[in-house]
Amino acid sequence: MRAMPPPPPPPPPLLACLLTLLLATAAVPPAGAFCVSKKAGAHSKPKAPAKPKPTPAPPKPIPLVPGGDIVRSLCLKTDYPDLCTSSISKQPHPQLPGEKRLDAAGVLRLAMAAVRAKAAEATAAATALLNDPKTQRGALGPLHDCIDSFDDLAYNLEQADKALAAGDRATTGTMLDAVRTDVDTCDQGFEECEDLKKVMGKWDAELAKLASNCLAIATAAGLR
Repeated sequence: MRAMPPPPPPPPPLLACLLTLLLATAAVPPAGAFCVSKKAGAHSKPKAPAKPKPTPAPPKPIPLVPGGDIVRSLCLKTDYPDLCTSSISKQPHPQLPGEKRLDAAGVLRLAMAAVRAKAAEATAAATALLNDPKTQRGALGPLHDCIDSFDDLAYNLEQADKALAAGDRATTGTMLDAVRTDVDTCDQGFEECEDLKKVMGKWDAELAKLASNCLAIATAAGLR
């Protein structure tokens, strides 16, 4: 019987250690080689969109008188548009049926009402000056003339209103011209005497502007 060959001699201790270390390194996957499965829906939640900044509320429109659009457009045709709109806004407005809006003739009537109201105030002021002992004696005559002129003014406004209702443009224009003349008549009484204080000057100046507005509105609207 043939004898078995003897086993190989064991490796040196240092070589055995190196072999063991190499085998251990091959068994461990390198860093970053792991595959991690991601579940459906496991993605990071997207950030909610930033809320938009609230838009500032627009300024509230300035309230207009009834028929304010036509009031504004016609008053812009006058030499004193601010006085025109403010004086008209102070007058009682007519009750219009249904959806009917203020028309040009209605605007002119309101402008005429503003003249009438201011003339009534001027008459009261002139009467108070007549009864005031401090009033210059030379001013008494012109003050009486002013009161008469304001009475004529009210009459001429009434005639203009009637002509307007009848569609008589010529008479409407004539009466409105007469209203403007009535205002000048009051002022002229004080201009004739240089030493007289124009105590009605403030009233006359505003009445002249209001009467001028009436003429301009009537012209712009084709009512004279």
